[in-house]
Amino acid sequence: MTTDKICNFQYLSNMVGGKKQVVNDIMEEFLKQIPVELQAINNAIAEKNFTVIKSFAHSMRSSVSIMDIAVLKPVLQEMENLALAAADMEKITELSVPLNLLCKQAIEEVESEKLNYD
Repeated sequence: MTTDKICNFQYLSNMVGGKKQVVNDIMEEFLKQIPVELQAINNAIAEKNFTVIKSFAHSMRSSVSIMDIAVLKPVLQEMENLALAAADMEKITELSVPLNLLCKQAIEEVESEKLNYD
């Protein structure tokens, strides 16, 4: 795991005009949503369900965009494109490895950063 931060909290803060309560609320939602979406993608991969993979890869792109997690955007985009084409489940499975690791890191970063906004 990298020690480099993958979340850009300055982007989030700037986007909401530095309003701490809004930043806190968005972080809370992120912490609720990402594990659910990640589990759904992992389940869909296990079930080889391209439709569900496409749907959750797309919705996760919104979640990671708000935290400006640039490193996850291409992973989710490729996953969504492959699922849309109903192609290459093996590649989607490979992409799920960095997806899971990076989401875990992002969750840890958000939990740690959130302490500054409580």
